Order: sequence, then C-alpha cells, then structure tokens
Amino acid sequence: MHLLPYLPGTTTTDLPAAPGWPHPDTASGLAYAELGAWTWLVVDDDGRIAGECGVKGLPGEDGVVEIGYGLAGPSRGRGLGGQAVAALVNELGRKAGVRRIDAQVALDNLASRRLLERLGFTLVDVGPHELRYTRVV
Repeated sequence: MHLLPYLPGTTTTDLPAAPGWPHPDTASGLAYAELGAWTWLVVDDDGRIAGECGVKGLPGEDGVVEIGYGLAGPSRGRGLGGQAVAALVNELGRKAGVRRIDAQVALDNLASRRLLERLGFTLVDVGPHELRYTRVV
C-alpha cells in the first residue's frame, strides 16, 4: 500500500481502480483538493486505486487539520484502511504547521473508531451523530 498525491485537474495516474472505487463518497472526499487541501489516493498492494484520504483544509494558526478517508467497500476489512491512515498521519507529521490532527466518525462506524484508537487518537467529544477524535503530532 502507498499513498499517491492527488492534484485536481491533472491526470494523476493510469492505475486501475479496485472493485467498488470510486465509492459513493469519493467525489466529496476529492473535492477538498479543489480548495487546495492535501489529498492522496490510496493504492493497494495490487497497484489499484482503492480509496482516498487527506485533510479538509490546510492548518490554521492553531496547527489543526481535520482528516477524512474512505475505501471502496470490497477493500475494507483487511487492514488497508489502517495502513492508509497511518501513512496519512506520517505525511501530516512532516508538514510544516501541523500540530494536531482531528477526525470525526459516525457513531455506528465501529471499524473507523477502532482504527483511530489503534493509531493513538483520543476520543474528545461525543455528539448526537458522531464522535470527535484528536491526536497531537
């Protein structure tokens, strides 16, 4: 698995798509790149695009970024999401100005909640529909 930088408006790759990609949330995930946010494609071990990840905006003066990530359904449940988010956290840790990473997760998304907790994120808020996690870099 590796992350491939995504740049809107350019041909980023001639890699094949994994089954189920693009998924229903791909367009909204990649739309952040249109606004200048850092975005990557998730490439699986077979060299196929299986998802996307990135930030929802560049860090402000407080150094906070919020991440988002998504995988095609058939690519889930095999550790690819954990690898991708770990690589994303690594990338963000090397970016100037990033001091904290936040993530929001739907209450019923147990897999994503566990993934963030395994990667050292701390639960900081429980809302009516989602949970908020954070991690200092």
